[in-house]
Amino acid sequence: MSIFLFLVFLFACSLSPVFASDFGMIINGEFEAVNSDENNTSGNVILAPWLSLPLGREGDFHFSLGLNAAFEESNLYVPELFRLEFSFKPLSRLSVRAGRFAWQDPSRFIARGRFDGADLLLDLGNVRLGAAALYTGFLYRETAYISISPGDQNDYSGDFDFNDFANTYFAPRRLISCLYGEFPGFPYMRGNLYAGLLAQFDLSGAEEPFHTQYLLLRHSLAYKAFDLILAGAVGLENTDNKGMRAAYAFTLEGGLQLPTALRDRLSLGLRWASGDGPQTAAFFPISWEAQGEVLKPALSGIMILRANYQARFLPSFSAEIGGRYFIRTDSGSFADPWLENDSYLIGAELDSSLFWAPFSDLVFSMTGGIFFPQSGEAMPDNAPLRWALKLGTIFSF
Repeated sequence: MSIFLFLVFLFACSLSPVFASDFGMIINGEFEAVNSDENNTSGNVILAPWLSLPLGREGDFHFSLGLNAAFEESNLYVPELFRLEFSFKPLSRLSVRAGRFAWQDPSRFIARGRFDGADLLLDLGNVRLGAAALYTGFLYRETAYISISPGDQNDYSGDFDFNDFANTYFAPRRLISCLYGEFPGFPYMRGNLYAGLLAQFDLSGAEEPFHTQYLLLRHSLAYKAFDLILAGAVGLENTDNKGMRAAYAFTLEGGLQLPTALRDRLSLGLRWASGDGPQTAAFFPISWEAQGEVLKPALSGIMILRANYQARFLPSFSAEIGGRYFIRTDSGSFADPWLENDSYLIGAELDSSLFWAPFSDLVFSMTGGIFFPQSGEAMPDNAPLRWALKLGTIFSF
């Protein structure tokens, strides 16, 4: 792998004058203290040198290879390829990306993160059409957050081990294909519609592969001080023992820019995903994403009611405070050591964050939250409060 990356680097350099290149490093540090059943502290530092080269008039090359250092019970140092992206325009209206790059599906809650593959975008002016073919099996599993399919027997819970690289480094194997479109100004002048068809193929080698297909829709609308986002997905899962079943998910968020000098915004939101039942399947997103800051359930079988307030006190300093209430949509998808009954009311969480960017290349953040189990009915009265505090910084040069 290292020889291949070196040859890619030499090839990119041969296509572009050295004096036109740009390079630097990003240092991303994150340290978290969590109190649940027991106190736990952890840290993570990413050192990511990067290189950018122009490839003629219509192309660019971006490369970033570095080190992911995790500090918890033991220190762990893992090499990671963060970016290897070729982008070019073979035609005036056609853009192509290939390699490892950031990508997200039209709904923005099925697949989001870094992927290996290719992405094409055809810009027709009032319509943009795209196609993507992506693979997850070469990503580092601790940062890829790829959901494990029900039939996958591989163990993804252990730490990375250089002596067992193949079995401890790579993420679950998925092949993703997607056709999507963006329709600016549809159906309203200030609205944007995104639509797509996505298929996920389980290449884990499970006896019963878990293939899924999705219809994806997202609409955003902004009018004066108001903004509205509505997104939904219909998923079809195909398994031998249960046949074809449908799963559903949607999110709705409305925001209002308040008429104050703070440039503040108030928003309300709802996110819902189907659970496992007689008529529906538990919704299965390809990328695993925590739905809270302290309590961190996956999207499957969960509904979240959300209120949020953001304010920018200075150009470089902003704050945010919000609350969530978690509700189950089935009795089996959400798991927690303190669950004692089948009540669907899990409880409420309050969280807040601060962001300070004294310079354009230096950002500090602090995020914290508290989960109140007694605000629901699924956990006993003696369940302890849970809190989490996270400090982060990003420095680039």
